[in-house]
Amino acid sequence: MPSQQARSRCGSKAMLALPILATVILAGFLIFGISNGIRNLGGAQRDNTGWLYAQLEVDYLKLERALAGVGTGNAGAIDQLRRRFDVFYSRIRIAERRQGSDLDTPDIGKVRQMLDDMTPLIDRDDAALVASLPTFARQMDAIAALPRMIALDSITQTAAIAEAERERIVRLVKILAAAIMLVTAGLMLLTVCLARQTRTLRTANHDARDKQLRLETTLRASLDAVVVVDAHGIIHDYNGSASQIFGYTHDEAVGRDFVDLTIPPHLRDDQRGVLARFRQTDQTRIAETGRREYEMMDRDGRIFPVEISVSIARSETGPLFVSYVRDITEKRQKEEDILKARDAALDAYREKSRFFAMMSHEMRTPLNGVMAALQLLRNSPLDGEQRRFLQAALTSGDILLDHIDDVLAIERSEVEDQDRPRASCDLSELTFHIHQMMEPLASASGIDFGLERQGLDDRLFDIDGRALRQVLVNLISNAIKFAPGRQITLRASYLPADDGEGLARFEVIDTGDGIAAGDIDKIFDDFVSLDSRYERRTGGTGLGLGIARRLVRNMGGDIGCQSAPGTGARFHFQVPARAVAPDAADRPDRAAAPLPAAGPFDLLVVDDNAINRDLLEAMLVGLGHRVSCAAGGRQAIECAAVKVFDAILMDISMPEVNGMQATQAIRSADGPNRATPIIPVTAHALSGERQEFVKAGMTGFIRKPIDMTGLASTLQQIIEPDAANRPAPPPNAGLGEDCLIDPAQWEQLTELLPHDTLSERIATIIRQVDTDLPLMMTAPCPEDLRSKAHEMAGMCGMFGALRLHALLSSVQEACRTGHAAWAERLLEHLPATWEETRDAWRAKLD
Repeated sequence: MPSQQARSRCGSKAMLALPILATVILAGFLIFGISNGIRNLGGAQRDNTGWLYAQLEVDYLKLERALAGVGTGNAGAIDQLRRRFDVFYSRIRIAERRQGSDLDTPDIGKVRQMLDDMTPLIDRDDAALVASLPTFARQMDAIAALPRMIALDSITQTAAIAEAERERIVRLVKILAAAIMLVTAGLMLLTVCLARQTRTLRTANHDARDKQLRLETTLRASLDAVVVVDAHGIIHDYNGSASQIFGYTHDEAVGRDFVDLTIPPHLRDDQRGVLARFRQTDQTRIAETGRREYEMMDRDGRIFPVEISVSIARSETGPLFVSYVRDITEKRQKEEDILKARDAALDAYREKSRFFAMMSHEMRTPLNGVMAALQLLRNSPLDGEQRRFLQAALTSGDILLDHIDDVLAIERSEVEDQDRPRASCDLSELTFHIHQMMEPLASASGIDFGLERQGLDDRLFDIDGRALRQVLVNLISNAIKFAPGRQITLRASYLPADDGEGLARFEVIDTGDGIAAGDIDKIFDDFVSLDSRYERRTGGTGLGLGIARRLVRNMGGDIGCQSAPGTGARFHFQVPARAVAPDAADRPDRAAAPLPAAGPFDLLVVDDNAINRDLLEAMLVGLGHRVSCAAGGRQAIECAAVKVFDAILMDISMPEVNGMQATQAIRSADGPNRATPIIPVTAHALSGERQEFVKAGMTGFIRKPIDMTGLASTLQQIIEPDAANRPAPPPNAGLGEDCLIDPAQWEQLTELLPHDTLSERIATIIRQVDTDLPLMMTAPCPEDLRSKAHEMAGMCGMFGALRLHALLSSVQEACRTGHAAWAERLLEHLPATWEETRDAWRAKLD
């Protein structure tokens, strides 16, 4: 087929080139004709012809003058007459020879005849010639008018010939122009064909490069020892790397038994059993399972650890096992060295963890005492101004607690997208309370603190109010520090958009000393304070503006500053905000709605973690549904091929076949669940990942830890046709971030499971985490750490471990986005958090 295509392309090019070649040849002939015509039109021969005919009259006049001279008696006149007669006669003969198809002057013949008659007279002697002069004169008079007529006729005919030649040249030029246009069109068409051919060649070159890269990859893989063995264990091929590892040459190894040659004696019986089972059942538990560690033996009898990967290549002569073997003796030694270094690092880590825990406790303990005293003071009789000051102190205390959390966990705010919760917030009320809270501090510094609001209209907005409050308080606090005795203004406004997602804009303006242009870019860096003098007028760690910038960017906005020395400073930022109708706003004091009535449904639960799978099954059975379970993506594909389900609840991160791959396989197969809703169930997913779920064919979303109300609502909205028109239940409210166990979820667990069963499963989780936690703390690579964190987060989250689940999810996200240092710092908090969670579970069970 490729040769036929090549011949077709060559034939097309030939068919296109032949007309172009013919046209080029025609153009050559035309150019030759044009050049020849131009040469003839302006050449010396044509000019000489005109001059010749015009000279006839001149020669005749000279002959006539010579004749007159004879009558004067001049001795030389007779000779002059004969010379002029000869010249005139020669001129007539030349002109007569020029006669032809171009020029036709019949009078030349008459003149010639007359001259022939006069020739005998000229040839006489002088006396006879003189005697015949009257006859000569009469004959001359007879042809007197003919030379002028001959000259005029020749000029007229020459002009006509030149005009005809010019017209012929014009025709040739037009034909040449048409030929040139035809050649140009042909060349353009040929250029298009060549461009297409170039693209085809470029694609072929790209494919060739891809094949070359794959070949190079294969060659790099062959740097491992490659041993090809048949189903009986006989070696068929053996590369150079295998010779270096095992010590046998190619000729020594080929044809010998692989087991006797490379397997240690204590593993030979097991290996022969594996080959025997494969010959009987055509199934193997070693091949096509990825890399695994094993022990092998070299020529000297040295037993050494290896990584081995086995693939099956089936041919007409029978199956062949292609084994890739790598000696990992040096790797094992390095692992032992790393373990020793890890043990030393763990000791230092524990000291560091104790230090941070102690510092957190030491800071929180006196602050909690202050907050408790302020709470008691609020119950005592106070006037209005005192209550305003007390409220400002309480609010400041809450903010200080948040700041302590931010300083101790600042790595969390370094992530670009934390998927921070957004809830309805009254920006008008928020800015008013911030002004009321900060106004006493401003007054104490002699500052006039103003508030300007525009477009807020006491509406609710979908925005992160906690982060927004922290940003504004940081900016206002800085303004109070650096503008004593001046003026500060807080401006807040809202700019709506046609798509409903408007912009909330904020400005904090002061009339202080201002900031130099070279310092503006530095003020948002961590631990940077422009007041670096020894007597520092202001306090602080220099983290405020850095945290503010992170929070603003996490909300989808950006923050900036405009300032100059002596003119004050204007800090400004804007974040996306969508106005929310009052009926749709989240209200914490709403009563929880009952579980929506739906189903019963036939559901398939897919999760590789048995504990998560059992708990989700219990939740769904408690809601009245019929549940089938699959322990992984491959089993889910098999179940979906034989039974119809109303929905499939699919875990995402699973070994071998993950949730997205299983979904695509179910969607592409012609099975009974090709159109069944497949709902992703995962511990953590950002907006970009959810878009990938949708592209894979999934519907909706269920986040771990799972809430039964949200679970029932999601199933109802996705499965029931009219569920979209029903109001969704409000989310659970009132759960602080520092809560160890989710009360609502624990209550659901206690209602769903008997106490003994719940105690048994909690004990199982505790044993598993106690076993897996040290392994996770020493995971050799980020991918292993991410996998273990995901598994542990889903398992613990299902049983309401809020803080532990959030910490593990952050570790997982840090590994996924490549922030290895951040993940290591988060791991430092994991042992203490696990101990607190474990004690909280046991306390609730007791």
